[in-house]
Amino acid sequence: MDQVGVLRAVSALQKARDGDVFVLLAPGVARALLRALPADAIVLNDLNVHAHQSALVELLSTEARQAHDLFWRHFWNTFSPTYAERVSRLSSGAMTAGDWSSDGQWPPAGPHTDRLALGGARRELVMPLPAPPGIARRLVFSREPGRPFHDDERDTALLLQPHIADALRVQGRRAALRLLTGRQQELLRLVAAGHDNIAIAGQLGLSPATVRKHLENAFARLEVSSRTEAVARICPDATWR
Repeated sequence: MDQVGVLRAVSALQKARDGDVFVLLAPGVARALLRALPADAIVLNDLNVHAHQSALVELLSTEARQAHDLFWRHFWNTFSPTYAERVSRLSSGAMTAGDWSSDGQWPPAGPHTDRLALGGARRELVMPLPAPPGIARRLVFSREPGRPFHDDERDTALLLQPHIADALRVQGRRAALRLLTGRQQELLRLVAAGHDNIAIAGQLGLSPATVRKHLENAFARLEVSSRTEAVARICPDATWR
């Protein structure tokens, strides 16, 4: 395990979560992850299993575009889209393709065959990450054939996993909070804690009418119409699992 690489990756993630650029695309993050966990491609997948849709963010990719398109054309007909969700011990850990099949057990058709033939990215290490309900989010590290991921690299992924999840959570919250004044943020945190306007007014030494006005202004900035929607905007990770 490259301990220095892990520390640099954690440092890069902590710096990136405070910026405006999506944390995994921020300068230096992909390079730091690559040093800690070498791969030919790193892709963040948000998989909507029910709608059979996927949103991809490529941090690093050397795959041919044709291989990429064929992979996703067949992906939803295989076992892999929901494997981590079906096997509870893997829902919060890092896994490789060997966790659900051996080298000799790859499906004769579908994404693996297409991807192997055209892209050559056979070895994968999958890192599940917290996501909104209905979304299976995972960071996938891929390698060409002949370069398997070993146990020490799985351990590296397990060390990085909580730091990546934390960076995504922090950035998700700060994106909405930057739209609000300090007072509005303070009020909405109390709303999120379950306090009504009267209780908030008492804690802050304000009148209930002033609290209501501050909240109305906050709703307008967030483009929402209710307390529940406002809390969801400033705490988007509250329902992540």
